[in-house]
This record gives sequence, structure tokens and C-alpha cells, in this order.
Amino acid sequence: MFIRKLNDIDAFVAIDLNDATGHGLIRCAPKVLQGGAKELARTSTYALAALGRKETGISAGINAAPDDREAAVANFVEEVAGWDIEYRMMAGKGIEPGSLGAVEAIADPSMLAAGAVAAARSAQPDATSSVVDGSAGPALIAELAANGLEVVEVDDPLTAEADLLFVGAKVGMVDHVVADRLRCRAIVPTGPLPITTKAVAHCQRNGVLALPDFITSIGPLVAGKRDEVCSLISETISSVMRHEDGPIIGACERAEAFLTEWQDDLPFGRPMAA
Repeated sequence: MFIRKLNDIDAFVAIDLNDATGHGLIRCAPKVLQGGAKELARTSTYALAALGRKETGISAGINAAPDDREAAVANFVEEVAGWDIEYRMMAGKGIEPGSLGAVEAIADPSMLAAGAVAAARSAQPDATSSVVDGSAGPALIAELAANGLEVVEVDDPLTAEADLLFVGAKVGMVDHVVADRLRCRAIVPTGPLPITTKAVAHCQRNGVLALPDFITSIGPLVAGKRDEVCSLISETISSVMRHEDGPIIGACERAEAFLTEWQDDLPFGRPMAA
């Protein structure tokens, strides 16, 4: 993992693996932390590995005030587009979709929703109810309705009683304290790293199934039609459900098996929030 800083603006790209094209998220705020960007780059690496793509995960940050954002983004795109290795980025917090020009990877929210629900269905085929934190937007609500899953309206989805909990609004939002208060059967991430390492252990102890975010939210990365997205994610979740240490560890091992095919050493640290 290393940080490549830009020359003309206060911005950087966290790059997980050397000498490989990359894909990941870009964010813009007055201060984007490099530590968080490194965590996001790692989860992208595992997502790409799960798809059998020999690419590195990346995560970019532009440090700019709101009034300076448009010019900063334009300068970022111009410089990164001229680098010797190709990187493609999906618009994250503070970035307007469609503003990244030559480096933009278009993310279809309907593919995110379809993949997340397919993962949930694969893990809990008899589920009938769900709660959402809003991170996946109206596309997820529509997808849940299309699959006959009731969306329970609550003030706090983290303490609501339902079969499925869809979360992804914030990194580490389900920590070990929250994990002990959950009243769902399964957590289905719709964004990167919403479950901490310690929470995974608490969920397993409490009988709550925690699914790997780098699989459940992989839909926008899949170059295919909706049915292909759902099929791939369903098959992947099914393949790791019976792992003795849970599906997150099973999915990590599956991704790592592919990484060892083209990397001399595995990246240090698995994609889970601290």
C-alpha cells in the first residue's frame, strides 16, 4: 500500500498493489484522511479479486473547500488521466457523478441494489422483512419490493427487529456495541466496511450473519447485465456460507486464493474496519 500525491493540488491516491491498473472510490472534502482511504483501497482490491480481475484497489481523496471543489476536481482529473497506469474511479462523497471525465467509472445504483438483495436472498432465502439505513437510496427500496421483502419503517434501523439489515452509510457503523443490540438475522452491507472486525466476532457469537461488503456491494463493478450480477453474487455468497469462521472470512480466503495467482505476497491486513 502506498500514497501517490498529486503535484498541483492537495490530493492523493491510495494504491494497494504495485504495477497494476486500478479501480476504486474518490471523495472530496476539506480533509480526507489517508488512513480511511487505505482501508477503502483494500476492500476494493478484494472485490476485484473476487471478480477474477488482476487489478489493484485504489481510493482517492481531494482536500478542498466547497467553493474550490469544481476546480480541484478538474485539476485532479487532468493530472491523473496523464499517469502511466490507468485508474478508474467511482464518485463518492463530495463528488458529482459525471464530473470525473476520463478517469470516471460509472456506478449504476440499480446494480448495487440488485446485488445486495441477491446476496441477502442467497444467505437467507426465507427472509420476509428488512430495514435499511438509506445508504443505497430508492433503488434498494424498489428492489426489495420487487423481491417481496417488506421494508419496516423505523427511526433506528440498527435496533429494529427484521430479518435483514441493509447498512452502508458509514465505515464502522456496526461496532461490537451495536452488534450486541442487533435484532436482525443478517447484516447486508450496501457500502464499504460498515462492520468492524470486533463486531464480526460478536455477530458470530450472537447468531447474526454478517455478509462481506466486498461481495454484497460489488454490483457496480460487474461488467454485465442485471441477471449476471445477481447470479454471480448469489453463487459467491452460497460458496462461503458454510465456512467455519463465517462468510466474511470465507470470502476473504476466496479472494486471496486468486491474489496469490498473480501477486508474490498477499497484502497485509484483510478488508474490515478497525
